[in-house]
This record gives sequence, C-alpha cells and structure tokens, in this order.
Amino acid sequence: MKFKDIYLRVKARIKKASKKIEERGFLTRDAIKNIVDSISEEWIEKALQKAKETIAPSLDEIPIDFQLRQSNWIRKLYERIFPVSHAFRISYRYGREYLDEFMPISNETFIGRGSYKFVYALPWKMVVKISKSILPSDPICGSLFKEVQKYPEKFLTKEEFALFEYLSNKMIKPKREYLWFNFLRLGLERYHYAIVKENLPDLVIPTRFFMGMRYRNRPFSNNHIETIRPMDVQLMLTGKHLKEFAKGGKKIQHKNKLLRYIIPPTYEFTFDIGNFGYIKKKILIKIKEDLKRLIRFTERLAKEEKLILDIHTENIIITIPEFELKLFDFHLFDEHLYDYGDGILNPEKEHIEVLEKFIESFGLE
Repeated sequence: MKFKDIYLRVKARIKKASKKIEERGFLTRDAIKNIVDSISEEWIEKALQKAKETIAPSLDEIPIDFQLRQSNWIRKLYERIFPVSHAFRISYRYGREYLDEFMPISNETFIGRGSYKFVYALPWKMVVKISKSILPSDPICGSLFKEVQKYPEKFLTKEEFALFEYLSNKMIKPKREYLWFNFLRLGLERYHYAIVKENLPDLVIPTRFFMGMRYRNRPFSNNHIETIRPMDVQLMLTGKHLKEFAKGGKKIQHKNKLLRYIIPPTYEFTFDIGNFGYIKKKILIKIKEDLKRLIRFTERLAKEEKLILDIHTENIIITIPEFELKLFDFHLFDEHLYDYGDGILNPEKEHIEVLEKFIESFGLE
C-alpha cells in the first residue's frame, strides 16, 4: 500500500508539471517569446567584446571567496591526474563541427564550483562556466525542462540542431540521447536566464550561452580528453558577494543522516555592512530597493508559478566601486522538486529571510 501511495504521488506530480507547461503564467510567458532571437543580443555582444579586450584583474581583486563548497579529495585527485587545459565554443559551419573562441583554463584559474557548474577565470575580464554532468532525473529537470523538451526550436538555433545531427550521426542510441539531453540543458539555461532578465533586466550580468568543448590532459600523453558540455561566459565583476558580509551562526544540517553527505549544511547568518567601508546613504537605499525588487520577484514566482529562484548569498554580488547589486546565477526549480523533505512548505522563504536580514543590517529604518 505504501508503494502504491508513492507511485500515485509521483504520478500526480508529473501530471501537474505537464499541465503547468500549458498554463505558464505571465512571469515566464513573455520570456519565452524570443529566446532564440535574443541569443545574439547586441548589448551582450558589445559588453563581452569590451571585456575580452580588457586584461583580467589580479585574483586578489576579484571575489575569489566564490567557493563556498570545496571539492572533495576524490575530485581534487581527479583534477590532478586529468587537469583541464582549454575550452572552445563548438558550432556547425562548412558542413562539419567548427571550433572557435579559444579559452585557456587550468586548475590554477579555477574560481569555484556551484551545484551545476565549474567556474574558471579567463585571461581577459570574463569567466567561463562549464556545466557538470547530470542525469535527466536531476531536480533541475522539472516543468521548464519539459517545456524545452517539447518546443526545442524555441530555445536552440538552427545551427545547433545541425550540430547535433552531425555529431550524433554515428553514435549509438544511449550516447545520442545523452548528447541531445545536453543540448536541451543548453536551452534550459537560456530559459532560466530569459525569465530573470525579463523581470529584473538591470540586475542580471550579460551572459552568453553556447555548446562548448572542454579539453583535459591525458597523463603520460600529449593527447586530450574531449567533452561536450553546455557553457556560458560572463563578465568578471570586482566586488563582494553577500556571503562575504555574513557572519556564520548556527549550523543547520539535514535531519536525515544519510542525506547530510549529499546536501551541504546551511547556516543562520548575521551581517556586517562595515565590510563595505565608507558608503553613502543614498547608495544603501538603492541597494535596498534592488533587494526588495528581487524579493518581490522571488515571492511572485513561488506564489503564481510554483517556481523557486535559487538565490543565496554566493549568487549575488555588490560591485565595487559602483556599489550595484548584480545576479550571476539564474537557476529555477519546481517547488515540489526543491523541497528536500524537511517539511518546509515555502522553500523560497529561506532565501528571502536571509536577504531581509541583510537589509536590516543597513540600519535605515
């Protein structure tokens, strides 16, 4: 009986997610209109071109406290044996695959890792994010992924379709399916970005998404291991992440002891805005207004779309010397997939409470 209950519950969730594809609300409806057309937006191209012509600042000038979670010893050993070497953008031209946009990377330029990407600093004022390998059962593959899966032409270019057909032509079925899954992930990344950009256009960092080829050195050989992954490049901003203003308090671990090894702990934070140095009141007011807008958008997404914007203290940066609030991570999850089983009815509130504590630390009220 218990197994039957679980089966029915999962079936109901799948049906609910499928229904939401047809009922997508106003917060996401406008974003989907011209995603493919906006892939090469002129403002993104100009911003990135200018960054590429600018030498990157030294590591002590960028927020290298990026890595809230360090890689475990197994991963570090793997990176030593098979160190990354470089990456290219891969596209389809002249009837075959075409590599351009050379990006030199190494273990020394590794900035940090998130749940879904490895981040590397480039020699110019940009970073490249390389997607990790995941399975189709991952929580990020919810109703938005199903939408990309149903209408891939809205999220991928004709050139990318041609690239997939060329690369998968002689692949066996499992490899072909996984390659297509990675192309759909690329579309999903664009979808997430478009939703946030449509609603908070001045807070997002210009980001270009593409399919890339990463190279790792083979030990005792001059050859490389090639891996195709969704990637994106962003401006490298100098400033402080919200977590750099935070003082860690009580450590909160998952109630299930087995899940503690999978899900990282959270902390109750207090904030010290003295880390800003001297700052004018009107600038604090502007940052407060931007944070309030972010909170309202997060609340509306959860209430009206049942989507959770994964904002936390390492995904938000306050630039210096401009003192502007910017977002550089845009992942969205279905509410029922984001809950890890701690009985949290509104998982977005955990993020919102942290932002509200940060606002309170300004002492403006």
